[in-house]
Amino acid sequence: MKKSLCLILVIVVQYCNGQTFSFTEWENEKIVEINKEPAHVDFMAYPNVQLAVENDFKKSPWYKSLNGNWKFHYTDQPKKRPVDFYKTDLDDAGWKTIPVPGNWELNRFGLPIYTNIIYPFPKNPPFIDHQFAPVGTYRMNFTVPENWEGKDVIIHFGSVTGAMYLYINGQPVGFSKVSKTAAEFNITKFLKNGNNVLAAQVYRWHDGSYLEDQDFWRLTGIERDVYLLAKNKVSVKDFELNADLDAKYSSGLFNATILVSNTDNAEGTAVVDVFDKEGKKVVSLNNKFSSKQSQVSLSATIKHVSKWSSETPYLYTAVITLKDSKGNIIEAASHKIGFRKVEIKNAQLLVNGKKIMVHGVNRHEHDEVLGHVPTKELMLKDIQLMKQHNINAVRLAHYPNDPEWLRLCDEYGLYVVDEANIEVHGMGVWPGNFDKSVHPAYLPSWEPAFMDRIKRMVERDKNHASIIIWSMGNECGNGKVFFDAYKWIKERDKSRPVQFEQSGEEANTDIVCPMYPPISYMKNYAADKTKTRPFIMCEYAHAMGNSSGNFQEYFDIIKSSPHMQGGFIWDWVDQGIKAKDANGKTYWAYGGDLGAGHLQNDLNFCANGLVAADRSPHPGIYEVKKVYQDIIFKDKDWKKGLITIENNFNYTALSAFDFKWVLLKNGKEIQSGKFTVELAPESVKDTQLNIPAVGDDAEYLLNVFAYTKNATVMLPAGHEVAREQFGSNVKYNYAYAGDNTDNLVVKKNNNSIEFSSGDIAGKFNTNNGQWASYTYKNKPLLKSFPEPYFWRAPTDNDFGSHMPERLGIWRSAHTNRKMTSIKTGEQTAEGV
Repeated sequence: MKKSLCLILVIVVQYCNGQTFSFTEWENEKIVEINKEPAHVDFMAYPNVQLAVENDFKKSPWYKSLNGNWKFHYTDQPKKRPVDFYKTDLDDAGWKTIPVPGNWELNRFGLPIYTNIIYPFPKNPPFIDHQFAPVGTYRMNFTVPENWEGKDVIIHFGSVTGAMYLYINGQPVGFSKVSKTAAEFNITKFLKNGNNVLAAQVYRWHDGSYLEDQDFWRLTGIERDVYLLAKNKVSVKDFELNADLDAKYSSGLFNATILVSNTDNAEGTAVVDVFDKEGKKVVSLNNKFSSKQSQVSLSATIKHVSKWSSETPYLYTAVITLKDSKGNIIEAASHKIGFRKVEIKNAQLLVNGKKIMVHGVNRHEHDEVLGHVPTKELMLKDIQLMKQHNINAVRLAHYPNDPEWLRLCDEYGLYVVDEANIEVHGMGVWPGNFDKSVHPAYLPSWEPAFMDRIKRMVERDKNHASIIIWSMGNECGNGKVFFDAYKWIKERDKSRPVQFEQSGEEANTDIVCPMYPPISYMKNYAADKTKTRPFIMCEYAHAMGNSSGNFQEYFDIIKSSPHMQGGFIWDWVDQGIKAKDANGKTYWAYGGDLGAGHLQNDLNFCANGLVAADRSPHPGIYEVKKVYQDIIFKDKDWKKGLITIENNFNYTALSAFDFKWVLLKNGKEIQSGKFTVELAPESVKDTQLNIPAVGDDAEYLLNVFAYTKNATVMLPAGHEVAREQFGSNVKYNYAYAGDNTDNLVVKKNNNSIEFSSGDIAGKFNTNNGQWASYTYKNKPLLKSFPEPYFWRAPTDNDFGSHMPERLGIWRSAHTNRKMTSIKTGEQTAEGV
């Protein structure tokens, strides 16, 4: 142990002294990162309050984007990588270019691989097989604005999938492994006036890849924004804004903690102003700072605060301003905040004291063209579609999303489960048998890597109102590190619960959040009044193919018990990649396509969304919309126009909606009408509809609808939010053709039964149990007759559950059938 510690200390000292990399770090789980900046809230500093409130990063004079086309070199093996890639005088004229952000494989560098559980490389943690371990090398030139003189310069990589070695002007800067959270480095001392050379070498797979075994396309590269930001000698380093509610859920309890970097030990003041939506300042706080690194704490109570929820996403703007000793503004930054309280009481998840029902989906970041490169336009499209289909919650599967997604969820109102970038599926998961002696989640040497991912998520995203639950990861085992991480989160953030599917019902989860639980387990949990934790499925209702047909059965159980609170459907979008075949026809590629058929892949198992890759809705989403609706219509005596209406919204009165009924007779509309409903949230009442008399002479159906009354940013006026149908006896589905004047004649022989009625005649063989003939005017009506058959074409979900292997015997069961007995009925007095 002592030797190991000494070795680690020596390595750290060497890196800190600017020694060159060994280029073995990418296969060493003990080296999590080198010289990365600590995780912090995603924010930008501005020279005045007005720009801070607007919060457009590009308008800050201390921001410079490095996005664009970079020089790029690709190879399939580490031994073929350019080892002198970082040298400033390297001739890269022959290199190709790649867009940044962008995934290699979607820009014709390497093969896109889709695999669910099995790693895309032979598993031998922490090592990678070098026979196929692609390496991509980037180079680009940039200048630093002249007015940044005297400021620290930070380079920000929003996400790099792969292990990245970073050099500036030929000097080693740092090293990063974890994707989906930012990698930032202080590059001040490496810069020079005029042209600067950035060089980065990225290894597609590395020891951290064992922790990123999610069910998605394995794509690589710099996939989020890259930019420079200048930091003043006195600057905001990080801040925490806790917008809570008092015990009565009326007044806002605001607590701000500002971490100030103050390299000159200058005296100054930190000011926090909170503005409402109309721009009115509702609170102003300040405190002085003077030390090299000061932590400034401020608090206030705001009476009768407007609360944030998925239905009422009211946001305030908190502006942090640093001023010098003379009162001059040094810099300002802002963040939207929403006042809400998240609690677990009486085995229920509460938001603002109200039980919520989680109408959720899991969402991967996926663009049919750009892959894992997010765009704001597509984010807005997703949120709009979710709102249109009564979805109110999203689990970030299975990694922190681009911060812009969280800002939009704050703004438009979606409950979020923020999940650490952890999945170790290929090494084994609970429940199951696997070797813990080699599983990273059970080995001390891997613990820092797990903790780093969890801490970076929490520190980056701690101020977002939409995040109501932290998740420590997905399908990764439940080793000691997750009990330690649970304790750390609970101490670090007391405002949110923690969920962890791999915990089952152990101590390190506040929510029992299984995936695909058996119906029997759901029923037993629902009936158990001793349970102290809510039951919210992290994954259920696998939406592959023609699925979601039995979705109502889930909610029949969920609504039977107060501690059953919904779940997150797997999943939101098909992960198809837009491509063209040899004939120029456009299609969506899946596992094994795009030249990767010889590599490990799971075919079309990536296509299991409620919407297609281009966001066109699949049929199953309409069933989801129906079951997820918060306006429920029930039968009281519908034939007399009497129905019961439930308002399951937490905050929205039904006066916000228009209502309509339509009466059908034998499938045709005979009358319709509008009606109004005045019903407070979380209330029930009976409503009388002015419908005409409904008799027993035909099939009658009563359809009832609810529509938005006024347009919002996400929903137009007249958008249908709920519907129900009440139907009558199916006895009159078909019109009666009148009396049949032909007599039915039946003859029984030793081996057959023959019948005739007018021009219709038939014969049934009682020896083999099969039809022999069926004719009309002596002409056969059928070429073949029904026979027993016990098989059907397997669906996508059948293949996923290995149904063809498990039940294959039924495919040919009909070929060896034996007739053991035949029972025939007797003709009744009515001739039947």
